[in-house]
Amino acid sequence: MPLDKTERPVRRAQARRASGAVALLAALVLLGGFLPLYWVYLLATAAISALVARSIGLVTNRVGIITLCQMSFAAIGGWVVSWLALAWPGAHFPVLVLLGGLAAGPVGLVIGAVTTRIRGAELAVVTLGFAAALDLVLRQWGFPGVGTGTPVLPSAPFSDPRWFFALAWTLLILLHLCLTALSRTRLGSGWSVLRASERSAAALGVRVVAAKSAAFGAGALVAGVAGGLLAGQYGLLTTAVFTPLSSMVHLATAVLCGASVLGGAVLAGLFTVLVPEALRRLGLPLDLGNIIFALGAFDVLRRGNGGIWEQLSAGLQDRAFRDVRAVCQPTARSRGVEGASECGAVARPPSRPPALQARGLGVRLGGHRVLDSVEVVVASGEVHALIGPNGAGKSTFIDAVTGFLPAYEGTIRVGGAPIDPLSASARALGGVRRTFQQSRVNGSSTVDEYLRLAAGSRSPSSIPLVRELFGLPEGRLPIRLMDAGSRRILEVAGALAARPRLLLLDEPAAGLDDAVSRELAAVLRGIPAEFDCAVLVIEHDMEFVRAAASRTTVLDEGRIVGSGPTSEILRDPRVIAAYLGKGGGA
Repeated sequence: MPLDKTERPVRRAQARRASGAVALLAALVLLGGFLPLYWVYLLATAAISALVARSIGLVTNRVGIITLCQMSFAAIGGWVVSWLALAWPGAHFPVLVLLGGLAAGPVGLVIGAVTTRIRGAELAVVTLGFAAALDLVLRQWGFPGVGTGTPVLPSAPFSDPRWFFALAWTLLILLHLCLTALSRTRLGSGWSVLRASERSAAALGVRVVAAKSAAFGAGALVAGVAGGLLAGQYGLLTTAVFTPLSSMVHLATAVLCGASVLGGAVLAGLFTVLVPEALRRLGLPLDLGNIIFALGAFDVLRRGNGGIWEQLSAGLQDRAFRDVRAVCQPTARSRGVEGASECGAVARPPSRPPALQARGLGVRLGGHRVLDSVEVVVASGEVHALIGPNGAGKSTFIDAVTGFLPAYEGTIRVGGAPIDPLSASARALGGVRRTFQQSRVNGSSTVDEYLRLAAGSRSPSSIPLVRELFGLPEGRLPIRLMDAGSRRILEVAGALAARPRLLLLDEPAAGLDDAVSRELAAVLRGIPAEFDCAVLVIEHDMEFVRAAASRTTVLDEGRIVGSGPTSEILRDPRVIAAYLGKGGGA
């Protein structure tokens, strides 16, 4: 049976990964079995460095947090293995190494939890401060066994350099597979969304604190395993191995090589070991390698398109999917609008509470009152438009309703229940979903990965429905290959896939051509009947508002200036004066 265009690139990617895995394993067997012991030692060190790089690849490349303390986590793992080797003679060395990693993991969890509200350069400074503090402590205490000259001696057969080489590379591959499996869970799938935007992650129901803490913890565990291996390789550890500067060098190498994937981590490990070896043989200063790594990492961060291996993978994806449709083509289904008594309205029992009730909503930002006693009611089964000039407070209203502005006055009820105490992620998980004025869909995910994260475990059955309604492309297509308009439509589809009680859309038609905009309006009109979901939409395109919404509320300078049926509101002279301009038409 011939493969279609969407299946071929997937099969080719799977074949590349399988052949790459076979080639790596074959190379490791040959190199470990036949190279001189000096080179076996260097390649074992490369595997340990690759573990550190992979831990950085998770925290920095995947989640977007610049960490300058991964070698501090390695130091914790190395200290624990050194102590256990003295306290538990005869213990199997791999067990000690894993225990070292497990000791470092909780420290990473704590750092991730206490720094969750710190971002960017400030967070990098905090991690550097932790690295400097731990370095001072280790200088005072030292590593176990150093004072008595008692080294860590790996148990047989890992006392043999070739077996130690096999252990290091095996742990690297196994931990990479564990991280890959973890990234496919809901917790792990939120990591790449965090890199794009914490607000977007919270809007998808991702618990930001838990996701960031888990990333730090997992990264610390992997780095702790690397430190435990270093204890067995060196015998006696010194603080010179784990300085803050060494963390910076590993960070630069991981960013340069693209260590969010195994190939990039391996490349980073080889660079860390082989570049200094080449400089030593050439009689050049070893610090020259650090300068090269730093300049390369700076260039990667400046361009923002990933490290060496990430760019290589992206190029292969581009060629593989070049013939696959990468645009969204929304199509309204006839049964989706069947219960509409008028445009965008669905008949509901009168006893059913409103989907949204905002009473006396007020927001003050920087001394300026953005919203002033705003009253908005969105009935159950209704598509309701919120319009007004730029700066009227429309997006601020949505931010308040969805929990991104917790310091507001008034009360907000959804389905009759108050939601004021809830965080943004809790509101999202409770059935309040939104999109943003500027699309924040993460480009590194595939279409299916994004939809699964957005839908959650409670409503995966809605994914085929939204895929059909919005005409989404092949599920395994990388989102970065989609244009801005298609990403905006995908964001709407993802929010709806969760089957929310209330869906808030911030300019969903911005940047779409007229034909796609009309189809999207028709799809939105049918959402209440299809999904039993009320919709509040902000939009500047009045034709879109006419086509989608049954009722409209107008904001001007933070106050309501009109509310009622859409056809009447767009003819109201006050609305024309405030929103469309004097003498303007609807």
